[in-house]
Amino acid sequence: MARIAILLTDRCHPKECQWECQAYCPPVRMGQECIVEGPLGKPIISETLCIGCGICVHKCPFDAIKILNTPTADEAEIVHRYGYNGFRLYRLPLPAPQGIVGVLGPNGTGKSTALRILAGMEVPNLGDYEHPGSWDQTVDHFRGTALQAHFQRIARGELRAAIKPQYVDRIAESGQRLSEYVADAGGDATVALTSVGLAPRASVPLAELSGGELQLGAIARTLATDADLYLFDEPSSYLDIVHRLQVARVLRRLGQQKSVLVVEHDLALLDYLADKAHLLYGEEAAFGVISHPLPMRTAINTYLTGYLRDENVRIRPEPIRFTAHPPKPPALRTARVEFGPMEKQYPAFHLRVSGGVLSKGETIGIVGPNATGKTTFVKMLAGVEPPTAGTPPADVTVSYKPQYLKANQPASLRDRMSALANDPQFDVAALEKELVPALRLDSVLDVALTDLSSGELQRAAVALSLARRATLYLLDEPSAYLDADERMNMARLVRRRVEHESATALVVDHDVYFLDLACDGLMVFVPEGTSGAAGRGDGPFAMREGMNRLLREVEVTFRRDPETLRPRINQEDSVLDREQRARGEYYYEAVA
Repeated sequence: MARIAILLTDRCHPKECQWECQAYCPPVRMGQECIVEGPLGKPIISETLCIGCGICVHKCPFDAIKILNTPTADEAEIVHRYGYNGFRLYRLPLPAPQGIVGVLGPNGTGKSTALRILAGMEVPNLGDYEHPGSWDQTVDHFRGTALQAHFQRIARGELRAAIKPQYVDRIAESGQRLSEYVADAGGDATVALTSVGLAPRASVPLAELSGGELQLGAIARTLATDADLYLFDEPSSYLDIVHRLQVARVLRRLGQQKSVLVVEHDLALLDYLADKAHLLYGEEAAFGVISHPLPMRTAINTYLTGYLRDENVRIRPEPIRFTAHPPKPPALRTARVEFGPMEKQYPAFHLRVSGGVLSKGETIGIVGPNATGKTTFVKMLAGVEPPTAGTPPADVTVSYKPQYLKANQPASLRDRMSALANDPQFDVAALEKELVPALRLDSVLDVALTDLSSGELQRAAVALSLARRATLYLLDEPSAYLDADERMNMARLVRRRVEHESATALVVDHDVYFLDLACDGLMVFVPEGTSGAAGRGDGPFAMREGMNRLLREVEVTFRRDPETLRPRINQEDSVLDREQRARGEYYYEAVA
């Protein structure tokens, strides 16, 4: 074990505190310079003198200090380090000469840093943060390993790398049209846009595209680049289940000819895409350790069980378990919310939803392609959008988490909790004791909502929504911006909370693992006609029937893994794929 001290400089405000970290530090009280003022006026914590008592962590009023023990990794394995008390990355993933390698791990543990280094965009300093690194030093450091040849090609300027950025919303600021943006990569823009289904939108300005279209445009530009190594950072963000599978097929074809590295939080998609994967574990904003490569099935099963056997490291306190979803017997189901048929007419879109019954304690997923009316239906139930025909259920208390979040006030989550303390509609005790710890919001309670990351804001919004006492919870894409761990924790929390409150919930999402963990059944939305100007929603159905309806449209079959019972996509035209299609069973009828 190696002890490291991390100072989150963006949270540290030494002029607004009494230097509690230094005042209460036992080594400092004994006359040792364990915590001193640095050149920027902020504390520097000596990892050599630190005794790991954790007093400074608890006394810091801004939660700006982390004292951690790093398992197995040592200083010789540091690839990059940001400052004395800054983040450090241990090891790197190894791209295959041909094929797809996955990288799976929590947010804030160095995945994007690793991609930039492998692409030659950032020179690793190998832990010497005081001096800029060089490619010659990097080659020498990795001498005798498989990465030596990779960095030799970078040092000689011979490696051509194409990287699909993580935050695709930023490309809209370029002012270009979609075709111009893709053509700038030097390849055939028409072919690339056609491969991702965006050819009809080629002439549209980037600023007018949706998040999903921007994602597809960024993927098309990467595909249009002539490169030796292709790196895709979270290619499924903003995409519905149909486009995720479409992109997966495109990337698999690319992997048959080129070296591809994919960072992805959708475990079902990554399992389908990659041949092998590196797991990444550590502490957000503190350190990240990249494991040695594992076969894809072993990698995800190891990630779910939480124990990395080869390195004797536990990366999760308890395993994540999936279960089959047999339909509940009618005798055990009690109707909680009933809604009749509803319609919504826009100038260019018409939605029809059949009536249904939601039972007490059940969570129902809402699935289907984008632009089929899922969010519109949720807004009608929430009272945000009035239906053109039909009426939403009466005498129902609703708690609604919208799809797009924006914090307009500088108040913190703790401020919001204090403001709600006397509101009988909110269970503030559950918020403090259950929801905040389960969603790992303790460390950001005093951070202004406007300063939270997209993932932190998402978790805060879900916590506030679930804290409201309601008959019906409406959560629109709660897994957006979350890593795989956060998604699965949230799925189990939503299910547990709904059952505890004897309420019911409707959840719009595209992550199959999230839906499988959280939901008892599904409502399925599909386009009507060929123009995309109409959508239809049916259900709710039992889980298996609902997924069969959806996957039949997508032409994909699933099975369950025999070890973890997690859903796995069958390879196209495999024996199981053909057998399940012949029986009309698209959603893991077989356990194999």
